[in-house]
Amino acid sequence: MLKIKALPLLFLIFVTLWLRLVNLGYSDYQGDEIKALFLPDVGQTGLQFLMEQRKGPVQFLVTYAMQIFSSDYLNQFVMRLPFAIAGILAVYFFYKFVKLHFDEKTTLYASLFMAMNGFFVAFSRLVQYQAFTLLFCILALYFFSLTIKDARWKIKGWYIGAIFWALSILAHYDGGFIAPFVLYILVRWFKEDADGKKLEGKVKIKHILLSGLIFLGLLSIFFVPYVFSISEATKDYWLNRLSGGEGKISSSIVTFKVYNPKLMFYIYAGLSATSLIKFKKIWPIVMWAAFPLFVWEVITSVPGTHIYNYVLPITILVALGITVIEEQVIKVLKPKFGKILNVLGLMILFVFTFFLSHTVFVNNTTEYPWEDEKFLIWTLNKPTPIFHLSLFGFPYNRQWETIGSVINASDVEYYSTNERDSISRFYVTKPKDTNNAGYYVSVNSPQSFSPPFLQEKSVYWGENHDPVMEIRRGEKVLVRIYLMPTGGLKDIRSLGY
Repeated sequence: MLKIKALPLLFLIFVTLWLRLVNLGYSDYQGDEIKALFLPDVGQTGLQFLMEQRKGPVQFLVTYAMQIFSSDYLNQFVMRLPFAIAGILAVYFFYKFVKLHFDEKTTLYASLFMAMNGFFVAFSRLVQYQAFTLLFCILALYFFSLTIKDARWKIKGWYIGAIFWALSILAHYDGGFIAPFVLYILVRWFKEDADGKKLEGKVKIKHILLSGLIFLGLLSIFFVPYVFSISEATKDYWLNRLSGGEGKISSSIVTFKVYNPKLMFYIYAGLSATSLIKFKKIWPIVMWAAFPLFVWEVITSVPGTHIYNYVLPITILVALGITVIEEQVIKVLKPKFGKILNVLGLMILFVFTFFLSHTVFVNNTTEYPWEDEKFLIWTLNKPTPIFHLSLFGFPYNRQWETIGSVINASDVEYYSTNERDSISRFYVTKPKDTNNAGYYVSVNSPQSFSPPFLQEKSVYWGENHDPVMEIRRGEKVLVRIYLMPTGGLKDIRSLGY
C-alpha cells in the first residue's frame, strides 16, 4: 500500500512531467526558437555558423542531432523533446542537490517551486539553451557538493563537476553564475573532508588545478577561436543588452509577473524575505543569488529572462521561508493543530501554483500572454508592449505551416505580414516586400504585438477588400490572408482597386 509520505514526491513527479510534456508540440516556433536551429547559410560551414552565434554551441548541436527525426525542423514536438527532457532531469538533480545541503522538507518545497516556476516551465517547452544550461549547472553543483558530503566523491566529484560546469557555459554564459556557491564548496572542501580524513594540502591543490585545467580546456576548444571571430552584430547585441536600446522599459518585476502572474511575485518576495531569519544557515544561497542579481539588475539594462539565474537559488530561499512559518505556526498553535494547518496551507499553495502554471503554459484554449485569460477569480492580463517582454514557451499557434504551404505553392512572388520577420521567413520561402506583395498575412495578437496592418498599402487593402483565406480557433479568427496586386498604394489605386 502506498505510504502517505510518498504522496508529495509523487505530486512533484506528476507536476514536473505534466507541465513539461502536455501539449508540447502545440505552438508554432516562437522567435528565438528559430535562432536555436542549426541553419547555416548557403555555402557556410558548420564551424563558421557556430562562430557567428551569440552563445555557445550546445543548443545548435542538439538541434543538428534532431535532424535525424525531423530533417526540416517542422515537427515542433520532436524538436522540443530533448529540451523538455533536460528540464525534467534538471528538477530531479535539483532535488538531489538541495537534499545534500538541507532537510527533506526544504528539499521538497524548493523542488516544487522550481518545477512549477514559470521560467523553468517555459524553458522546458521551447527549443533554446536554457534547459541544458540549467541541467548542466545543477549537475555541476550536485557533483561538487558530493565532494564534501560523500567520501567516495571527494576527488572525482571535482572532475565530473568541472566537466558539467564547462558544458553549462558552452550552452550559455549564464552557466558561470553558480560561481559563488562553487567557491563556498571549494572553501569547505579545503577545510574539511567527507570522511573526516584530511587530504594533504598539496594533493588538494593538485586535483583542483587538474580539474580546473579540464574545465578551461573544454571551454577553450570553442571560445578561443570564438573570441577571435566575434562579429560586429554580436558586439552590438551585447552593447544593446548593457545600454537598453529600442526605447522600451526594462522591468524584471514585470517579466517575473508575466511568467508567474498574480500572487506569485508576492509569495516569492514574502517567503524569501522571511528566510533571512536563518541568514547564518543560508548565507551561501544568498551570495549565490546576489551575484547574478547584481549583474543583471545593476550592470545590465535589459535583463530579460536571464533573471532565472537568481530565481533558481531564490526557490531555495522561498522553501526555507515556508519552514520558518511552519515552525512559528506549531509554536503558537501547538503541534496537534499547527501541523494540520501547515499541511492544509501547503496543499492550497502548491495546488494553486500548479493550476496557475497549467493555465499559463499548458492550456491552449486561450493563449495568454497574447490574450487576456481567466484564472479563478482573476484575469491574466495581456502585458503592454512598452516593456521588454522576452516571451517564450507560452501556447501560441497561428498555423504558420499552413500559411507557408499556401504561399510557397502559389505563383505569387512576394508576401508581407505584421508578424516578426524571424518567424515568417522560416515558414515562407519567398521574399518579404509589401509593395511587391502579393499575399498579406494579417495575424491577430501576433508575437510582434503589432497591429493587424502595418503599411499604408496593407491598411487600405484590409479596409476595402475581403481576405482570400481565414484561419480560426473555434469562432475566433486568428489569421486573415489577403491577396493584393503588386505596387504601392498610389499604383493600386490608379488601377481602380
